[in-house]
Amino acid sequence: MQAEDQEVKYRLIQAAMRLFADRGPHAVSIRQIAAEAGVTHGSIRYHFGTKEKLYMEVVNRLGTLDESLPEKPTPADVGALSREQAEQRFRSVVHHFVRFQARVGEDSVAALGFLHAEVSRDGGPDPVFYRRVIKPGHEHMKSIIGRIRPDIRDDETLEILAFNVIFQCVMVRIGQGIIKKLLGQRRLNDESVSRISELIAEVSLAGLREVEL
Repeated sequence: MQAEDQEVKYRLIQAAMRLFADRGPHAVSIRQIAAEAGVTHGSIRYHFGTKEKLYMEVVNRLGTLDESLPEKPTPADVGALSREQAEQRFRSVVHHFVRFQARVGEDSVAALGFLHAEVSRDGGPDPVFYRRVIKPGHEHMKSIIGRIRPDIRDDETLEILAFNVIFQCVMVRIGQGIIKKLLGQRRLNDESVSRISELIAEVSLAGLREVEL
């Protein structure tokens, strides 16, 4: 029975991802999700309680930048870094985030569709998605860039720089099919993932060091 419950939960999560991506979370009903998954709508209440809790489960499956890191320094820790230490931290964050994106990106076509829909939605991502998935990692990256370039006082500039770096990493997940085709791989191997993260980190750092802002 436990295996059957897990199968139903998986089908509901996959169905919710597809429908949330296609229509947005607020335009999808419990009955529509259940129909897509091929189960009764009571299954959602049994396994998740509410549509909102199911949505949180979907969002949590995507993971966050912070969750991909082996250690989680506080803002005060980052603020105490020297420029050299901040650059090393930058490389480490990019490496772990790219690796995380590459591995999660292979787990579910539905997850890829949901992520792409949220990051490209005209009105911006759902507020819950933004707070849970985007904002924590974005703030962490912004603080690291602030230590690499302490001369940049304009918050908007730091926001854009952090977005630029993080989106390069996210594209490893969104564009994974293209990357594998270009590299002739059915699955991105560890060497390729490390090379991708190294190039993103070093090119970004070179730009941060040289650009006049």
